[in-house]
Amino acid sequence: MKNRKTPISPAEIEEILLHFSDSITELETEEEILWDMVKNCISILDFEDAVVYLLDRTGEYLEQKAAIGPKNPEGKKILNPLRIKIGEGITGQVASTGIPRLIADTRLEPNYIKDDVCRLSEIAVPILLMGKVIGVIDSENSQPDFFTNQHLKILLAVASIYAGRIAHIRALETIKESELERWKIKQKATKLQMEVLSAQLSPHFVFNSLNAIQHYIILEDKIKSLRFLSVFGKLLRYFMGQIDKESVLVKEELQMLDWYLQLQKLRYENKLIYKISSGNIKNHPQARIPAIIVQSLIENLLEENISKSNGNSEIELGFHISPTEVKFNVMINNLSSLNHQDETSNYFKSLTPWQEYVSLLNEIRPFEIRSEVVERTAQDKSSTLKSVKLIFPNLAHK
Repeated sequence: MKNRKTPISPAEIEEILLHFSDSITELETEEEILWDMVKNCISILDFEDAVVYLLDRTGEYLEQKAAIGPKNPEGKKILNPLRIKIGEGITGQVASTGIPRLIADTRLEPNYIKDDVCRLSEIAVPILLMGKVIGVIDSENSQPDFFTNQHLKILLAVASIYAGRIAHIRALETIKESELERWKIKQKATKLQMEVLSAQLSPHFVFNSLNAIQHYIILEDKIKSLRFLSVFGKLLRYFMGQIDKESVLVKEELQMLDWYLQLQKLRYENKLIYKISSGNIKNHPQARIPAIIVQSLIENLLEENISKSNGNSEIELGFHISPTEVKFNVMINNLSSLNHQDETSNYFKSLTPWQEYVSLLNEIRPFEIRSEVVERTAQDKSSTLKSVKLIFPNLAHK
């Protein structure tokens, strides 16, 4: 067809398009499709060259992705691939308007952009996907007025055929990416659930609690023994009941904190002083927050500071609730002596940092939990004050 000006019969056109259609049935990647497209433009339509451009990720430029002719000396390599801004040159205009162009003489075309060498005629048609231009098929010829309206119609049909295959492949890739993302989220959720179970029923916590109960039994202090057993049992039942829950009532978390600190108080007696404020919780009885985080934060802070101060700590905590947010404030004063050497327990080192729970929850759920941490040391270095604020979404109506 290189010098052919006689009309192509409908039967020939049908045969040409059938050949294009048949060639793509086994292609599995977008790259294979683009190279097949330019190869067939050369072999079937007898063009001197053929180039396929695709929009880049920004949607502002066309990039050469496949080429057969002088720009392709071997394999799937393109010499000096062009990058053309949308609206510039013949291909840029086609990408901008979605309207094909037939240039009889490029010498008369002010927007013509020379690639490797100047050629005298050019044809460019858009590749459309769901009504939007995703690329351009372009061919140039050394002869003026080489391309015909039949070439244009055939290339438009070819662009449509290949666009359909590209759409199919992109849809499959989207499905695979979605499935992979769902698998990752499921894995993270499973990991988080296992870590929650481990954290809430930590051997260290259970061992220390049982040791404290045993201590009071040996001392024949029945009141403290029974009190410890009662609180310990309530705390374990609460933890077991919350394992598979995504959110918890703030008022229940407040009760959990009281039980937890009661047990720590029984262990450290007067060395540990705590104060819990219910804030305005009575005005928001249905307020809910993501599970796990509060207990993890308190355990992290207590184990960190108690190990440093041998229990000599003061802690204040409370909630402030609005219809959209729940703020949890913790302030812990580590009353370490001037001569006390900071020591971090092995158990504290083994704990998963509360920040990791926040990051993981934010990743697998759209919670957007925020945190603010401030820490300062007294001038005489006799104490350190640490303030932590967690800001949760109020999940009462979600």
